[in-house]
Amino acid sequence: MVCRLSCVLLFLLDVSLGLVPTLRRDGVRMVQGVPRVPYRDPGWPEHYYSNWMDIYQRLHRDRVLLISNFLDEDQANRMIAILLYLQRESSRDPISIYMNIPGALMKSTLAVYDTIKSLDCPVSTINLGLSTGMAAFLCGAGTKGQRYALPNARFLVQRTGLDDPYEGSAEDVKLIVVENKRDNDRMEKAFAEMTGQPLDKIQSDMKRDFYLSADEAKAYGLVDHVLQPRVKEPPKYFFAPDIGFSPDDVIVPPGQRGPKTIPNPLDL
Repeated sequence: MVCRLSCVLLFLLDVSLGLVPTLRRDGVRMVQGVPRVPYRDPGWPEHYYSNWMDIYQRLHRDRVLLISNFLDEDQANRMIAILLYLQRESSRDPISIYMNIPGALMKSTLAVYDTIKSLDCPVSTINLGLSTGMAAFLCGAGTKGQRYALPNARFLVQRTGLDDPYEGSAEDVKLIVVENKRDNDRMEKAFAEMTGQPLDKIQSDMKRDFYLSADEAKAYGLVDHVLQPRVKEPPKYFFAPDIGFSPDDVIVPPGQRGPKTIPNPLDL
């Protein structure tokens, strides 16, 4: 008995010291990198997927763009390239741009804005969460009547400073400041056109950080619609064929009579 107890104690000691391998089940891990989804090329049989692609490329096939990173030069160039390709592919089908952008550079956003305005196809914009600075300006650049925001979306409207710190002589700094002011003035004029607000009001609001909720942005003219979730009503009748009920076993609310009446669990 003492020998067996000693063996058990030695075994437990070896396990605690890592000398004995133990079977350990790894937990569920999230997908690393960009998720990949199946895609079926047009003309292939149903339920037959010819290849896999990342989810962003799959959205591009449906003319949908999701922008969730800071809008710098590289992000803007990729966005412009996709918009131009979709315009070349079809000048009639609409393009949807979903935005959740924490910020954007002035020059990059103006380039995207000019590209959107030059497209022949309608462009709808949807603010999913937060659009800051020039990203809020970009939300209003969509086609009139097709600018949307979710109920909890927020907008931060503000003037934009220099993209990068600049050092140099006083004359050089003056030139950079004048160029930045020219870009801000152009942005304010375009902002007044897309919202219908007077220019002096736009300039006054942008003196400080100007936050807008989804409903306030609609009243301001920055978006046209606030998307509300659909109200899901519980069904009054349901069937449970997996437990032996058939359509003849109609489940009706209590107080009513029907064939093989069974209490409705939704009303308990």
